[in-house]
Amino acid sequence: MSELLSGYLDRAALAKELNVCQRTIARYESQPNGLPVTVIGGRRLYKMTSVMAWLEARERRPNPTRARRAA
Repeated sequence: MSELLSGYLDRAALAKELNVCQRTIARYESQPNGLPVTVIGGRRLYKMTSVMAWLEARERRPNPTRARRAA
């Protein structure tokens, strides 16, 4: 990939990085508030900073009530 697109991954590279199949990446895109994508000349590219922000937005904290019951 060119230097201009150095902060981007294609679908195959992102799938490999996240250890999921490319179809899963496509599903992530189609969800409400889905994975951000840039389309250039029919190529789907994912900006790494946007992917990181999208992942961080999905971070969940453990349910404290459930943790007390398990103990």
